[in-house]
Amino acid sequence: MSFREEPLAVRFYTIAVAVAALIFLHFNLPPRELVFSYFIYFVLLRILLEQLDIPLPQGDGAVSVSCAVDLALIILFGPAAAAWACLSTLIHIQLFKNFEDYWYKMLFNTSQMVLAVGFAGHVYILCGGTVGSISLPGDILPILASISVSFLCNMFLFMTALSLASKKSFISVWTTNIRWGVPNYLATLPLGLLIAGVYLNVGIIGVLLLIIPLMVARHTFIMYMDMRNQYTSTIKALTKAIDAKDHYTHGHSERVAKYAVLIGQEMHLPEDFLEKLEYLALMHDIGKIGIPEQILNKPSRLSDDEFNMVREHAAVGAEIIENIKYIGEHADIVRHHHERVDGKGYPDGLTGEKISLGAKIVCVADAFDAMTTERVYRRPMTKEEAARELVRCANTQFCEEVVNAFIRVLRRRGEIK
Repeated sequence: MSFREEPLAVRFYTIAVAVAALIFLHFNLPPRELVFSYFIYFVLLRILLEQLDIPLPQGDGAVSVSCAVDLALIILFGPAAAAWACLSTLIHIQLFKNFEDYWYKMLFNTSQMVLAVGFAGHVYILCGGTVGSISLPGDILPILASISVSFLCNMFLFMTALSLASKKSFISVWTTNIRWGVPNYLATLPLGLLIAGVYLNVGIIGVLLLIIPLMVARHTFIMYMDMRNQYTSTIKALTKAIDAKDHYTHGHSERVAKYAVLIGQEMHLPEDFLEKLEYLALMHDIGKIGIPEQILNKPSRLSDDEFNMVREHAAVGAEIIENIKYIGEHADIVRHHHERVDGKGYPDGLTGEKISLGAKIVCVADAFDAMTTERVYRRPMTKEEAARELVRCANTQFCEEVVNAFIRVLRRRGEIK
């Protein structure tokens, strides 16, 4: 997407942050002699580490171990030098590969880094830190204060940009994009203090040797992300295999998972639970793996025995989920996603509050997708028609609170009036 195609709010915000960074740089000029000092080596190191950033799960944004160098720059050379060093963020391979779609993103990233690191540097001095030296434990407070300001400023600026671009709430942005970078940030920052200490006591050669632990920190985070992605990919591959058994529900599980997460976000559920809810919604029909395809795809009315076999998929699915670490404790969501609040559902005939909120959410998401997709025995409803049906059946088949949250989501997304 080019800059002109971005929402007006995003364009205005990008320009505003860039102008603020320019003003900050104008009033914070480092000494000219820094150009002929080891400061240049730190800038070159920062450029190298910026090329090795790691994309976050949802594809919006990335994390880098260069934040350790930023802390070292604050301690060794002061806020002005550290802020100007952040201009090196513009020297990124992605900018040269796809200039039209990437220039304004790099401009924003650079500007937010200038502001976050610059303000953090001034806080370091205000709290008693001395530029060019480290005295522990006396400098612990200035260092912690600097780290906190850098983190909060960075997160606020970035989350605001993503919120405006995606039209999502801060909670949603944090859940899907930001929180994955926090372990990397917290694990890497202490290395900044180490870099500064080594430089003051050993010199630039010692700093160059510290590239190794920085690469180890980066590799550790890559492994963490890969493990999570493999977990998600395995679940999605399994659900696609299940969906493939039923020709009329292709992509059903992924759509149900998307709707379930949107509802959960609207209801302000904790992000850790939302992640588990997504996995469970993806696997809500896993119990169908044991049902013959000729029954799932039967064009005529099912016999009583066939219908009972289909109904068993919820209980069978829960038994499978129970054995999966991390989400097994919420297997009831899969078992009860066909329960009704009036007690006429299956497999246990639960009523009202006896049904977990997660199961109620998946129930609504599942029903909405079923109504709006084609079946061999009926045409698909429009989203307007399906929404009216959800409202009509609230407090009998569906939880009214969940239905109301979903209706708000659909209206805000422009899918219904």
